[in-house]
Amino acid sequence: MRADLPENANAVRALLDWYVQSGVDLALDEAPHDRYADSARAAVAQLPQALDTGAPPIPLQPQAAESPRRAAAPIAAPDEAIRAAEQEASSARDLDELAARLADFPHAPFRDMAQHFLFGAGAPGARLMACDAAPGVTEETSGEAFGGLSAKLLDNMLAAIGFDRSSAALAYVSPWRPPGDRALSPHEAAIFAPFARRRVELARPDVLLIFGEAPARIMLTTNEPVGKLRGKAFEARCGAHVARAFVFSSLEAMLKSAPLKPAAWRDLRRAAAALQNC
Repeated sequence: MRADLPENANAVRALLDWYVQSGVDLALDEAPHDRYADSARAAVAQLPQALDTGAPPIPLQPQAAESPRRAAAPIAAPDEAIRAAEQEASSARDLDELAARLADFPHAPFRDMAQHFLFGAGAPGARLMACDAAPGVTEETSGEAFGGLSAKLLDNMLAAIGFDRSSAALAYVSPWRPPGDRALSPHEAAIFAPFARRRVELARPDVLLIFGEAPARIMLTTNEPVGKLRGKAFEARCGAHVARAFVFSSLEAMLKSAPLKPAAWRDLRRAAAALQNC
């Protein structure tokens, strides 16, 4: 046995852990494979067995399970996934139905990788709603929405203008943690956007606090960076509802950079004034 084998084994194990944290969930070899054909052949091969035993035919499309760890959904083209998200979101009649439709939406990013579906926290129909991008590692570990250090900062910000979780709604764009806590890509944000905007339309908050790039682009339908959006008041038009909106740096950025907090305090005061005038 080679003397350096244990060290090599530890290195391989560390590399695999890094792959998992980065979102890698499939090993590929050098030969190309038609995954669509493989899936179809596997499904067809199961049909004769189901017929012979008298059991009901096995569906060709994977069905949603109660566990967060679900069978991989059929791959949809980007535009098809976005259109499907728009149809699902617009069909929801209330917040509970919206949450259920999002939880079962087969093309949602991270749906099959995250441990918990974290729709939000606080008072769902409150006059004030805060919108963050996605849960972090603390929320993923505990299964509690808005439970990490960034959430404590948000609680302090709300308290500074006389609100708490009993009087404010806390919402995520993505109810699942992205692998490695990375930012949402434009395509991922576009899939979540119909659900996030429909949530605002159904909840009807008077004032919307928007934290970070992805929520700002979704709620304001803009490509402007957060730096150019801070310090202003906007109208967030979500379906039939219009909310007064204020944009902040992400909570994570404010935790890392104290100079961002004075500007956030000024915008919080503007938001509080807007609530008084509603």
